[in-house]
Order: sequence, then C-alpha cells, then structure tokens
Amino acid sequence: MLTTLSHLPPKAALALFYHLSLALAAITLLYLCYAYLASRRTTHPLPVKRAEPALRAREWLLHGLGALWLLDGLLQAQPLMVTRFIGGFLAPLLIGQPAPVAWLIGWGIRVWSLSPVLWNVLAEFTQIGIGLGLLFGRPERGQRVALWVSLVWGGIVWIAGEGLGGVFAGGGWLTGAPGSVFLYLLAAILLLGPERWWTHHRPQQILRGFMVGLFALSAVLQAWPAAGWWTAPVLGGYVLSMAAMPQPAALSAPLYAWAHLLMHHPIFWNALLTGGLATFALLWMVWPKHRWVWFATLAWVFLGWWLGQDFGVLGGMGTDPNSGVILLLGLLVYGDLTGLLTLPARGWLKRTQPSSSP
Repeated sequence: MLTTLSHLPPKAALALFYHLSLALAAITLLYLCYAYLASRRTTHPLPVKRAEPALRAREWLLHGLGALWLLDGLLQAQPLMVTRFIGGFLAPLLIGQPAPVAWLIGWGIRVWSLSPVLWNVLAEFTQIGIGLGLLFGRPERGQRVALWVSLVWGGIVWIAGEGLGGVFAGGGWLTGAPGSVFLYLLAAILLLGPERWWTHHRPQQILRGFMVGLFALSAVLQAWPAAGWWTAPVLGGYVLSMAAMPQPAALSAPLYAWAHLLMHHPIFWNALLTGGLATFALLWMVWPKHRWVWFATLAWVFLGWWLGQDFGVLGGMGTDPNSGVILLLGLLVYGDLTGLLTLPARGWLKRTQPSSSP
C-alpha cells in the first residue's frame, strides 16, 4: 500500500500535468482579459449606501479571501504537488488522528492516488476559479456562486486535505489549528449573509465571538498534555523542522534561535504561549474595541504566523499561507468596522461616491 502511494508519476504523467496546466492557464488569462475589457466598457452604478464603511470592510474581506484562494491555486501548481503530495503532505496527516478522521483522510488518499495528475489540475483550477469569481464576479451571481463553491470545496479540503486542521492530532497555535481552510469557510459564511448585517454591527459581534472562541480553543490545544507541546522534542523540534526548510537565511536564522530557546526551556515557553492565548481570549471578552488590545492581537498573530507557521508557503510543499494571513485580514476588517483604522477605499468605491458638484 505505502509503496503504491509513494510511487512517483512517470515523466509522461508530469508532461500531461504541464500541458493541462498551460491550457487552463491560457483560458484563465483570456478570461481575465475579457473581464478587464468588460469592466472598462460598462459601468454599474451602485447605491450610495454601498460606500458606507461597513460595506467597504465587507469588500476587503471578499477580495482578500479571493486573493487567498487564487494564491492557493497557484501553490497547487508546484511540481512537487504531483510527485510528493501524497507521501509528503497527505500521508503524514494520518498520524495521531482518531479512527473516523483517519478513514476520511485515507479515503481521500485512495481517490487521489487513482490519478494524481488530473486531481492536482482539478484542485489547482478549482481554487483559481474560486479566487477569480470572488475578485471579478458580479455581486449578485459570480461572487455568490464562488462563495458557495468555496464552501463545498473548502469542506472537502479541510476534512481530507487538512485532517480537520490537526485539532484531534496534536495541533496547536503554532501549527495554525484549526486550519486556514476552516477560517476560509467561516469567512465565506459571513459573506453569504445579507448585506444589512454589515450596517447593523452583526459582523462586529460575530468577529468578536470568533476571536474569543479561537484564542480559548488554541489555549486548550496548546496546553493539552497528550499533544506533547510541553516537551522539547515536540515544541522545539517542530520549529526546528521549519527552520531547516529551504529559505533565505534571514528567515531561517530567527527560527533556529527560537527553536534553541524552546529546546532548553519547553515548559516555560509553552506556559507563556498558553497563558498568552488565554489572556487574549479574556481581553476580547472584556475590551474587544480597545485600540491596544487590537494592536497587541495583530502583533501576536503576526509573530505566530512567522515563528510558528513560517509563513506557511516556504519549503516548496505549502498549499496555502496557513491561518496567520486570514486572521490578519479578519483583524483589519474588524478594525475598520469598529473605527480603529480606515482601510483604503477600493477603486469602485471611489467612483461611486456621490458628487458634491451640482
């Protein structure tokens, strides 16, 4: 079984992958040209209410999510995704999973192994299509279709491709649990809600509750004894494995230093991580709109994305930038909704502002 799954596709299969990818890339490029020309020929005036700050924040979340799906599709086009995706990415997800989750991941591996080239191309352009739909689709049709497709595809990826974000297999704050795709799904659900939500403070309440729940869950996962985060081999070894990935020395050097500290004092550092996560859960319960709480959360999430997730895409096997970037996007949107900052207006937003001249 393992020999079959780890068998690399022959040169003919790789050639087929590149031919299909080039053909679909050409179709994608033609679509982009058509969408750009169509947007230049026609204008679609939007109601003035869409220029309100709340709906501006919604557009940032929508377009940010589209950009992330587009990036994920491009990352799926890496050659290693054809030759090593099963053995280097999917198979390790089986370690430590409960039986039902392991069965789902194993089912995904068996299906993918039937035709790694075709499935990889399908995954690549499904994600690119979702991204293009969110970025360039019409609000009434294209964007909503892309959001619904992202829910279906994202659910499959989160279960069979991320193993539920590692929640039941020792995942923690450093690994990005409960997984970036899970956060994509939550963002899509929020965006599918009626626009009136965005002008009645509903997204603020939802994002606040999400932050409380995320930090509380992360604290529990990071402190869970069976996960092993209190020991040097797990805590320091995890960061050390990321530092060893092929990347510029300027990025790997801080990781090596961080891993050195973790190796020597794992209990202290994991207690600090767990306590910090619990503190942020409490702060978001008590002072969710305090400027310094928001700034501190931005800094904490960025450091976790850097020193815990290594930005998610380094080393040639990353399928997405991990959960740090979607969390940063959510914090920026929350900051705009609550007046903590003002995000720049998109081009269409500037064009639809009411004119002050008679």
